[in-house]
Amino acid sequence: RILRHGAAVTELAVSELPGIPGGIFTIQEEGLSKYIVVSFADATLVLSVGETVEEVGRESGFLTNAPTLACSALRGGSLCQIHPSGVRHIQRGQAKQWHCPGLKRIECASANTSQVLIALA
Repeated sequence: RILRHGAAVTELAVSELPGIPGGIFTIQEEGLSKYIVVSFADATLVLSVGETVEEVGRESGFLTNAPTLACSALRGGSLCQIHPSGVRHIQRGQAKQWHCPGLKRIECASANTSQVLIALA
């Protein structure tokens, strides 16, 4: 008898990363992955998942020049990205930004389809 642990993996793309990721997030719509968000120390890389996996820039609505602490798809088809300086709400290609008050920064965050939780320091 042969016992196999884990699931089979299908390689979709191979890409060199510009550094060591600090976090990797998936954004799903209707049960399928739409984006893979890779956070680095000073930037965020957003990959669009479809027939192929492609890098998308600002057209995704995500802030790419800061690390992503958390992100999630929200009810109603919008997206949320939490970064050290604030929270970004992306809906139909338009982004609205909430900035941290004063000199405070977001240290830790979590999000689901209806809630965003941040810890300021």
